[in-house]
Amino acid sequence: MKGTAVFAGSFDPFTVGHYDIVSRAAEFFDKIVIGVAADTGNKRCVLSLEERKQIVEASVKDLKNTEVKTFENFLVDFAKENGAKVILRGLRTFADFEYEKALGEVYKSQNDKLEIFYLISSHDCCHISSTVVRDLARLGGSVDGYIQKNAEGLVKKFYSKRS
Repeated sequence: MKGTAVFAGSFDPFTVGHYDIVSRAAEFFDKIVIGVAADTGNKRCVLSLEERKQIVEASVKDLKNTEVKTFENFLVDFAKENGAKVILRGLRTFADFEYEKALGEVYKSQNDKLEIFYLISSHDCCHISSTVVRDLARLGGSVDGYIQKNAEGLVKKFYSKRS
């Protein structure tokens, strides 16, 4: 597969589960634009947009065909602005599938030329969520194995100051 895919989320913070999806998808696409989303109506992030972007950049610095950007508009529009015809989504559980399938239909209703590319998380990442990582970092637990080593200092710094 060629072309550009967009992988978007709040990434509060970006975890090894997110990295798993991006690094595996990087084998299929020429470029992956990782979109760090601004706060949405139903999801308030702990970290600022810039702090979350810094963590993502540190996490993926070894992946050559990725670019990290922030966005505040609709994902379908962000994909179009970046020349992406594919939205990349990760699935950990059956509940994720139900939610992502419905969301994918909404995206396609807004742009029928978009494809949704779903990747199932590797077995060793299925239990990892941003919420778990936030709580571990905030409470002083070990985040080893939950985030990329390159981002560990930033995660500890940014989340510990909010406890």
